[in-house]
Parts: sequence; structure tokens; C-alpha cells
Amino acid sequence: MTDRGNTSVLEPAWRDRAGFCGVEVLDQPAGSINPVQRAHLRAVAVQIKMVHDLLVAFADEYAPFPAELVAAQTRELVAVRLLLERYAVDDPGTQLRPGLFSDPAAQHDYQRLRARGRSGRATALHVVAVALRETVALLRPLPAGLSAPDMRNVYFQLLTSSQRQSRIVQAWSAR
Repeated sequence: MTDRGNTSVLEPAWRDRAGFCGVEVLDQPAGSINPVQRAHLRAVAVQIKMVHDLLVAFADEYAPFPAELVAAQTRELVAVRLLLERYAVDDPGTQLRPGLFSDPAAQHDYQRLRARGRSGRATALHVVAVALRETVALLRPLPAGLSAPDMRNVYFQLLTSSQRQSRIVQAWSAR
């Protein structure tokens, strides 16, 4: 951290303008989670992979496109996968290429959103904005009774990151 006057500011290595805080997930103490919280963690993993894969596809298809969001989403995927591993929850995206999902409903959603985004860069940005809003809705509020410090921290960071990324997509939409 750097002090600027009376304000402490995170160094760029810890936070970029697009995304996830670089706090190491495993530095936070583990707690215990119930089956509902496990299912929620799996749903968060699917949603983060969905946004990540859409960004990868659209960044390859359209130039210019806010490609810095791909790196932020990759960091988010790593953090969520560390939580999945820590709590022995099956990772729904293990070994799946971008655009592939083990859940048929998620696969259908991805294909629908990907097809909608093929009509142009502005539409692709809109699709990403919708997916980010869905991420925010999934993370707010926290699952009832969630007390595991590592999960609370990662969920807070994911929520903050998704909101920041939504603002970036909105700014790009105005270009």
C-alpha cells in the first residue's frame, strides 16, 4: 500500500482498474459451509466461467474490445476454483474449453448469449453487461449464514469487481 496524504491506496500489482483484488484466497481462514452454500459456490463458478468465456469469444471477434476484462475474469476463476478445491466441491468447469459447460442449461445460456453477441460489438457489450449484472445479482445478498472468512472475502471481491467491470463495459458502450 502507498499512502497518498491521509489515504492508503492499493498498489497496481494488487488491483487493476478492471478487476479482482489480488488478495490470496488461501491466506484467509477456512470455515465450514453447508450444502446450500456449496451449491451457491458452484453456481458462482458457472457464472464467472460464463462471463469469462463470453469475454474471450467477443475479444477475439471484435476490435477494439475491453480485453483487460478477460484477465480480471481469469483471476476470478482462479480464486473461485481455489475455494471449490478447499471445500471439496466439484468444479463444474474442470478441463472444459471456453464455451463448454457441463450443465446443459448453462451450455444453452452460453450459446444463446454468444449468438446474440454475434450481431455486432455494441450488442456483444450489452450481452457482457447483462451477464455481469447477473453475477452481481447472484452475489448479493450473501447466502444465508455464510460465515467462512475466505468465502466472504472472495464474494465481496467478486461483487466489487463485477460492479467495476460493469462500469467499464458501460464506458465502452458509449464509444
